[in-house]
Amino acid sequence: MKRKLLTIPLLFLCAVLLSGCVPLLETGDSGTESAGGGHLPVEKAASSSQVFPEDPALYAGDDAEVVCFYVTVLGGNGADGTDHTLEEVDSYLNLQGMYDVEKIRTEVLVQVGDEEGPREGALGYTELASNATMNVRGRTSTGYAQKSYRITLFDNAGLWEGQRAIALNKHPADVTRLRNALYFKLLQDVPAIPSLRTRFVHLYLRDQTGDAPEEAFTDYGLFTQVELPNNRYLRNHALSIDGNLYKANMCEMYRYPEALRLVSDPDYSASAFERVLESKTGEDHTKLLRMLDAVNDYSISTEELLDTYFDVDNLTSYLAFNLLMGNQDSNAQNYLLYSPLGSSRWYYICWDGDDCLNETEGWLREKDWQIGEWTRGISNYWGVVLFNRALRLPSFRQALQAKMELLRQTITPERVAELIARYRAVVDGYTQALPDSVHMRVEQQIRDQILEGMPRDLESSYQHYLDSLEKPMPFFQGNAEIEDGQLRLTWAESYDLDGEFLRYDVQLCRDWQFEDVVWEQKGLLSTSASLPLPEAGEYYWRVTVTNESGYTQTSFDSVVTSTGSHNGMRRFTIGQDGTVVNPE
Repeated sequence: MKRKLLTIPLLFLCAVLLSGCVPLLETGDSGTESAGGGHLPVEKAASSSQVFPEDPALYAGDDAEVVCFYVTVLGGNGADGTDHTLEEVDSYLNLQGMYDVEKIRTEVLVQVGDEEGPREGALGYTELASNATMNVRGRTSTGYAQKSYRITLFDNAGLWEGQRAIALNKHPADVTRLRNALYFKLLQDVPAIPSLRTRFVHLYLRDQTGDAPEEAFTDYGLFTQVELPNNRYLRNHALSIDGNLYKANMCEMYRYPEALRLVSDPDYSASAFERVLESKTGEDHTKLLRMLDAVNDYSISTEELLDTYFDVDNLTSYLAFNLLMGNQDSNAQNYLLYSPLGSSRWYYICWDGDDCLNETEGWLREKDWQIGEWTRGISNYWGVVLFNRALRLPSFRQALQAKMELLRQTITPERVAELIARYRAVVDGYTQALPDSVHMRVEQQIRDQILEGMPRDLESSYQHYLDSLEKPMPFFQGNAEIEDGQLRLTWAESYDLDGEFLRYDVQLCRDWQFEDVVWEQKGLLSTSASLPLPEAGEYYWRVTVTNESGYTQTSFDSVVTSTGSHNGMRRFTIGQDGTVVNPE
């Protein structure tokens, strides 16, 4: 029966073709004529599947030019929660570990111009009343004296350079005050990943909410305006405005079932969700959770996972660029996840590079809060489930190496030095004058050395990447426990990309400098050790793994004391009753 039904359309098609009802192509000398009449020759571009069709004109403006913002703080009303003074706005704190902190907003009049004042035809020139709200933005940066601000224009106020939400970042911890501009400028030439537009902004602020309303504008110094990722960003970059966009607050691509739930789930909590990922485009998290389920489902091969849910070109661009720029704070946060409408794939977008190319600064300033050895190179991403899986694939590492070599053709020490010189022509005039000069935290001579060393940091970062390919991967130490009257120490297994044998050295000491050694054991093949229970007191312990080639690695763990953060170790206390307490 099926054979007969299939024959009918075939016979019908043959009859139609033979009868001439469907014009057949008759190619002449030019190959452009048909039996149905002549056609003008046209050239058709090849179809493109490019996800990020970046228009170079988007970045055509002079990113080293300074634009002046004149902001008058007017205060608002209790109905929308904007009845706050500037002093109250600046009192806002949202440090790491603080959750569900309500933003403190006020109403402001924003006018844009130059050093002469608001400019005719520019945003807010003819306005007399509020046209925006303003609040302090950031997390760690909220603890500094100099604040960063977010300005949100009213719907009827128009846009500024295609943006309604405007971030003015002070970058108080960045003594160069130009790293973010440099980072996103270089990112513009990286394939398969979009950048963010930046501008330098000179902020003048007039407070009329205090006891003595100000008539004159106060100089607040130099800020870097960085394009905020939101629906407007997607529209400006020709991306899917109906797609999904999330900002990672602390996400290592685990499933986080207690925090990441559908809105329809009775146990859904918006604040718990946003501690992991902050949604920028809506409340339908179905596609996100489906992807995270797959990332954490080891019955799905990594090859299938990458092919279905990600784009290797995009992933390698994200990793290679941040590795080359030495931007360590890009593993669990400071990135965005984007998925276009109608697609199962997710793409990484960079966010925040104000800590890039900082190795010279670390040496010159002798920071107490030193970074761990594992933060250099690919081991910095080993704690992220997705990258942990991908980096185990030789094919992925080969693609990453190819991308690194591609980027090094354009992101060169010479190019970095050229951009730094160009930005310094603008920035230095502000960092050496009030109000910014008193907040620079280093002497000008040290700052000069830091800036001069940043092009060399580029090459150091690349070498750290190469070294990391040879080293074992970092791991976590477990809790110290008492078992059968002995102290038992355990740790997770390390991993070697070349499959070399691994041996572990364990040390137990009374001090974090590891000078007062209580016990040690070397060359262990297992991931545990037992020893007689020590006397009561506080102890520190660490594990070092070594592969056959002699390369070593430490654990992810760290201990915080009054002298700073100390990496590659854990701490515990044995009480007088013989119990063990693990504080971290």
